[in-house]
Amino acid sequence: MDEPVHIISRFGIQQLNPLNAENTKGFIYGNVTYVGENISVNENNRAALIIVPESQIKTILMESEYAASCGTMLKNFSQIAFEAKCLSGGRRSDMLRWAPCKKDGICEEEDKPKLIIPGYQFTFRIDEPIAPEYWYILLLSCTLNDKCNWTTSTRNYQIEYDIWLINGNNAFSKQFSYEEQDIIHIYMFALLMYIALALGQLRATSLIRQNVLPRRQRLINTVIGLKIAGLILQATDTYIFAFFGKSTVLFMFVGELCRVCAISTDTYIFAFFGKSTVLFMFVGELCRVCAICCLILLLLLLSRGWAIQQRSSIAYSNRVHYFWCLLTTIHIILFIYGFITPKAYLKTNTFDFLSNRGLVILRLVQGLWFFIEIKRTIKREPDDERIVFLVHFGAAYMVWFVYLLGLGVIAAFISEIWRLKIVLEIWRLKIVLAISTFANFVAIACLVHLFWPTGSNRKFFVHDGHYHHHLERTSSTELEDFEKALICDDTDDDEVVVDSKL
Repeated sequence: MDEPVHIISRFGIQQLNPLNAENTKGFIYGNVTYVGENISVNENNRAALIIVPESQIKTILMESEYAASCGTMLKNFSQIAFEAKCLSGGRRSDMLRWAPCKKDGICEEEDKPKLIIPGYQFTFRIDEPIAPEYWYILLLSCTLNDKCNWTTSTRNYQIEYDIWLINGNNAFSKQFSYEEQDIIHIYMFALLMYIALALGQLRATSLIRQNVLPRRQRLINTVIGLKIAGLILQATDTYIFAFFGKSTVLFMFVGELCRVCAISTDTYIFAFFGKSTVLFMFVGELCRVCAICCLILLLLLLSRGWAIQQRSSIAYSNRVHYFWCLLTTIHIILFIYGFITPKAYLKTNTFDFLSNRGLVILRLVQGLWFFIEIKRTIKREPDDERIVFLVHFGAAYMVWFVYLLGLGVIAAFISEIWRLKIVLEIWRLKIVLAISTFANFVAIACLVHLFWPTGSNRKFFVHDGHYHHHLERTSSTELEDFEKALICDDTDDDEVVVDSKL
């Protein structure tokens, strides 16, 4: 830690239940020591380990950006914190520890050793009697001098820490920040929906009497497979975090690719062990990104008349291929950048919608491309009934292309509501995750319905392969009609021959 203000973490503390106070409090505990031997720590070179509620964090961060003094940054904090020597009138008391603590011992401010979590040097207990609230853990290069004034401390050693944050004593959800406690339910429900959708798609493929599946069916199978893989990986990562309290960087890296699968699994693991597999989360999210990119490719090809008009063979041209690859590469780069960069809460504004503007702009570009292509296809189409189908298809999926912008605007609006800000931000993650997951599921499920081999919409899609393959997929009634038509044609030919002889 070299910077004056180092944000260790942010954690949502749940509301206290007065009937079960001890098991519903928030706990922040751990160890904070120095690296090396024979190091002397005194009032001039120590650091301040503090916890700050959401209502106080902006003042500290804004002042630190302007290189303000420790006294200016911590002016409001001094009114609520407690320190035995200088801040004896603090209202919330348990908010400050001097770091580092002595090795193989507890921190000096811990005057009641029995209240410390066994095996650790300090323990903060946080009560939130009114509503859930975010708390920040900061490490500051500040100290109180002999005159009880905040001054900048100068250190010539490194500080290492191992800090745990929990909510109450629930075996499954205590490792999660409050806004994350129910996301495993979203992941598991989404996973069940996609499994049901996969079974439906499996039934659809069994109805296709061809040696080779149509390309549109193979592409939608890929999308569903990536979605399921992503959810499994993300769920695994969450489970690992729940059980162990830590994540593995390798798992997190692989998570975005298989997001729907990985996030759900990771959520469960985190819930039980308090650790998550960063690799699972990363791969799960990466799978989700790839699934969305494949879905967009399928929609773009359909908008160009692929599998709808006889010109389907030229729908996937080199221009389309390279442009789609470019947009997909940009999407993956934006994902990786957002995954490895500091979280939004490290900034003054706890929710910065502009940080996601790249993804929103990219989705709008893809939506514009889809709109232009579907418009051209409609102009080329001579059949009125198919035109109506294309209009409805284009309008429905344009909503999917632009919903991300509306969702971002709503999320940004939530962050600007001051009085309800804390409560709404606590729920924002769940709302955004649920809406985006449901929207993607509906988009994929609608394609499964449109591609159903025996559905009413199959007449709008050209058959794949030769004509006799198409006949194998038709119903028995259609075959009988076709045979009658052949018989009638033969009868007409015979009559023509007889007339010519006469």
